[in-house]
Amino acid sequence: MREIVETLGPVDGRYFAQLVRAWDDSLLGNEAFLRVDAWGGPLRWPGLLLGTAASHSPTSLRYLAHALWLRREGVVRPQGRIIEIGVGFGGLAAMNALVSQATTLLVDLPQVELAAAKMLQETGVDEFCRTRDDAVENADYCVVSNYAFTELAADVQAEYFDRYIRHAPRGVIISNANVFGRSIGGRSDEELLSWFQREGLSATFERSCEILGPADRLCQVGLIRW
Repeated sequence: MREIVETLGPVDGRYFAQLVRAWDDSLLGNEAFLRVDAWGGPLRWPGLLLGTAASHSPTSLRYLAHALWLRREGVVRPQGRIIEIGVGFGGLAAMNALVSQATTLLVDLPQVELAAAKMLQETGVDEFCRTRDDAVENADYCVVSNYAFTELAADVQAEYFDRYIRHAPRGVIISNANVFGRSIGGRSDEELLSWFQREGLSATFERSCEILGPADRLCQVGLIRW
């Protein structure tokens, strides 16, 4: 986690900590959050820099802020079902379990799915994760993807769209297509939005959403939502 997952510094950490404090300050001291925050020995910044009472991983703060925002916006519903495309070490799935008691279907490379499931088991929230597609069969669900969907080649995007996105009533994709799309053979933000709309999704695109942090804005990251 220290070398691969922790990509944020104190500026982003402070930004997301401010959101968490505004929306549910009690969660920063929650035992479940602290277990995930400490898992894997992440790089932690002092509370003095983050505006918090203790040191935290900026990535953990981002995931917690995202989970709170997804609940506030009605994308993730209490005890709901989520399909997450690109799960990393499982941080967002853990925070959605903590904030909304929502169950996440982990969609990634098989080895990554198993690694994330291991983290969720070791932090005590494995009851809220699934690695089989039947976890959302005949269920109301949403799709979330922090960057990963827009880091896929166009043919893989099409496969995931048909399998997971097409029939999802709600979804949020944080898009860094502006950074990676052309070099990896993926679609641009404009192409993604046009494609989703042609397929019948009421998709919109924005760059000013509050859940996009300072690094996102610097890199012109956007948000696709339907």
